[in-house]
Amino acid sequence: MAKQTDPRLTEAMRALASGQVQQAESLCRAVLSDRRRDDLAMALLAQVCNQIGKYDEALQLIRNAIAKNGKRADYHGLLADILSTKGEFRNAIGAYDKALKYQPNHPGVLAGKSNTWLRLNEPEKALKQLAPSMKQGNEDLTVATVYAKALIAVDKPDEAATVLLAHLPAEREPIETRRSLYFVLGKAMEKCNEYKSAFEAYEQSNSLARTNFDIHDCEEKHNAIKSAINKEVASKRSNNQDDSRIFIVGMLRSGSTLTEQIIDAHPDGVGLGELEIFPNLLQKYSQGQTFSEFWKNIENTTLDAIAQEYIEATPSNAIATVDKQLGNYQFVGAIASILPNAKFIHCKRDPLSIGLSCFAQKFPPSTNAWANNLRNIGLYYRQYDAMMKHWQSLFSDRILEIQYEELVQHQEKQTTQILEFCNLPFHERCMRFWETGRTVLTLSQDQVRQPMYSSAVNRYEHFGELLDPLREALAD
Repeated sequence: MAKQTDPRLTEAMRALASGQVQQAESLCRAVLSDRRRDDLAMALLAQVCNQIGKYDEALQLIRNAIAKNGKRADYHGLLADILSTKGEFRNAIGAYDKALKYQPNHPGVLAGKSNTWLRLNEPEKALKQLAPSMKQGNEDLTVATVYAKALIAVDKPDEAATVLLAHLPAEREPIETRRSLYFVLGKAMEKCNEYKSAFEAYEQSNSLARTNFDIHDCEEKHNAIKSAINKEVASKRSNNQDDSRIFIVGMLRSGSTLTEQIIDAHPDGVGLGELEIFPNLLQKYSQGQTFSEFWKNIENTTLDAIAQEYIEATPSNAIATVDKQLGNYQFVGAIASILPNAKFIHCKRDPLSIGLSCFAQKFPPSTNAWANNLRNIGLYYRQYDAMMKHWQSLFSDRILEIQYEELVQHQEKQTTQILEFCNLPFHERCMRFWETGRTVLTLSQDQVRQPMYSSAVNRYEHFGELLDPLREALAD
């Protein structure tokens, strides 16, 4: 007799489909606490962990699920999804192929493998993979969406839009699947110069997202941090002498990945990507206190301990070692005290460009809640900007501001400035950063695989008054 599915897992599946990741995680962990060998609970929790960035736990869970039930195509497909998320693209392709041996026409596996071909910059292989599954509007929506992405990649946005429009309104599909459809449709319409239709698609996708953003809570949190680290306490220092650490901070979509890639292209530079280590260490050592309480009474021994733990977690022999966790903009003052010789590169960009780029981008569920609404984007930008001006007033000698528009228009001059700030001599490889072959896991991966281009600099101008809510919020 087939094993009955725990009702909590059915509920977890619904939660995942609607973007309620935290609820799904809680339900899966509850089942595993009662039935630790439940392979479906392990697989669902692995899917959750993959979405929230707990990749090592996700891999362990799905491998345990496969060990328990090794003939499920969806389990092998999920393993491949996680490997792809981690940037292990070739290993992911192998795992997708194994999944397809068990179920050759599994839509999710076909879409996942094709998405990985796109991440490898091989859209023709994605199109070839999915072509047999395309059935003129009756195909699986996930398959259709990835197929449309591949069409856009080969400069056929009109065909991509036609594929997706055939599926509207898709009201019976899971919310996250619909969100993906509308974001890709928006990109196709924008490529076709149909800006009003593109905006409507982006707006529709964002309207489906669950959000609990509260600008007042955000303002209180930022003000508390600024109050805790002011001129009087900014002189706190650990005894750590490491002078290789560079922290790139700023808003999403500000050119940070491009800046990191330039440094990583240097023989004596290395980019570590978006690390959660510093925020996690601050949370660990604060032991439930607010940041203000924690910092008010922090001792040098604690500063030394955090510094040592961070350095041990990120070993490097490079002259410049880059941590590109943008959210560290909140903790510039703390990092400056913990690593007294660290430097910061603040990536800046026109706020209208940042706002539109965030609004037109599908972020993982339950992340960046402020990005689903133009007004919230503007209000959040102002809080971030005020925070960075505070740090600039305290640590101006340790912060280099790089304007995205200047970087793409004056590449050599700005590259030289970045390298000098990082104590690196100029190197021609940094001018050809896209040739490194490095795996980039951020949303800007496409940009750093090709030479510098300026087409995105004034992208917002095409949308005119549609962006007025963003303009008004920025001016409040």
